Amino acid sequence: MPDDGDAVRSFGESHPTPVALARARGLSRELLIGPIACAEALVLAVACWAAGEWVETAPDEAWRHLAASVLAPLLFGIAAAAGGSYQLDRLERRPASVGMAVGAWLLAAVVLLGIGTIWDGGLTLTPAWIVLWFAGGVAVLVPYRLALAAWLQPAAAPRWRRTRVAVVGTTTQAQSLLGWLGHGEAARRYQVVGVVGDGPFAGPTPATRLGGIEDLLRDAPALALDAVLVALPPTQAERAGELCQRLRNLPVDVWVVPELAGTAGAGTAGTGAALPAGVPRDLGGRFVVELWGRPLRDWRGVVKRAEDLALALPLLVLALPVMLAAALAIRLDSPGPMLLRQRRYGYACRPFEVLKLRSMHYDPVEVSGTRPAVKGDARITRIGRFLRASSIDELPQLINVLRGEMSLVGPRAHPVTMQVNGVAYEQAVPCYPARHRMRPGITGLAQINGLRGLVDTLEKAERRVDYDLRYVDNWSLGLDLRILWATVLRGFLDDAAF
Repeated sequence: MPDDGDAVRSFGESHPTPVALARARGLSRELLIGPIACAEALVLAVACWAAGEWVETAPDEAWRHLAASVLAPLLFGIAAAAGGSYQLDRLERRPASVGMAVGAWLLAAVVLLGIGTIWDGGLTLTPAWIVLWFAGGVAVLVPYRLALAAWLQPAAAPRWRRTRVAVVGTTTQAQSLLGWLGHGEAARRYQVVGVVGDGPFAGPTPATRLGGIEDLLRDAPALALDAVLVALPPTQAERAGELCQRLRNLPVDVWVVPELAGTAGAGTAGTGAALPAGVPRDLGGRFVVELWGRPLRDWRGVVKRAEDLALALPLLVLALPVMLAAALAIRLDSPGPMLLRQRRYGYACRPFEVLKLRSMHYDPVEVSGTRPAVKGDARITRIGRFLRASSIDELPQLINVLRGEMSLVGPRAHPVTMQVNGVAYEQAVPCYPARHRMRPGITGLAQINGLRGLVDTLEKAERRVDYDLRYVDNWSLGLDLRILWATVLRGFLDDAAF
């Protein structure tokens, strides 16, 4: 498997690059919001509890004070989030951050007292406790927010990984955007990796030239890009639309300047590839339109990875006896290794070695998976037929999941040499690379909809890719759980798996 310094230049070809940097350089600023809110709620809960300890109360009132100490931080968090108090640009401004926090705390206190009055038919909380409780909350919120603002100041910027952006275009409009991204709030949030285009620069802003469009499509994974901003003039709307369709294949956010948002789609409508309407995105005070976003950006990626780790480890423990029994049966049935390693496409089209229990007579030439199995294939062993039909041969891929190369649910991991009617899969289906914007999965939306086994026609190939893209574009934790449940009910035994 290529290390972090490798990146795929084209399908099946990788090259070393020194930019294994951005992904591990620092924590994404957007991932801070959850821990900040949780820590603030915890601090408030402790302050509320401590305030209650200073006031002598009757035993029958203690439970009310405890309930208020738990409920108040939750109400505060809801009020703070609804008021935009957890937006990073506001958290960095001391007066705004402190003022919004105190206001949210006051609102939480009013709501809590209202709930207490309605619940008991009158306010039963101790007045002295209420005053001390509210003052204690303010006393911890103010220094917490001041310390947080200092922690997020520009001097601490190297701690946070900025969003890495490539700008497509060399016109005056693109040059203006480069200037904007290089100053003020935008410069703290975004890092311009370089400019893509063949024409001369229209202004003095320095920027690294990344070559042409083909260079960008080839090298985007190596550059660890988070987003590509298309800043072509409206007169090039058709070219911009075609480019955006190709950029969809990359695991990056695709942004366009507002002038292109309503015209780029029209430029591709004749090809049946109209672009989505998109959503506005703030670039530190200047807006662009996001056509496609990374499916697992920020906390979505954390949730997806947590799901994989939480489920794959116990599943591997449960599957271990089955795997050992299958390995013994393989050894007794035919000579050769029990476990095979096969190069397949992973995230961002990076090849990795998938683990499988051997189900065919061993042939070193056939390990690559160039020749797919067909019904009645003589290469499949007796035990192999059962392993493939029951999907037991896939169980070692739980190790790939724990290693971060795969997910439990995702697009199928295809061999790097896979073909459809003698044509490479990525050439037969133009939008094929877009499925690699997520890690491949052991099971997926296509598999539970009957698309397993041999892909011997272009129609089957397109249907599989269509299901894969539907999954990538609409991912949610609920969708994963439904797919896993459907796999348990009907996905293990399938006549199409031979």
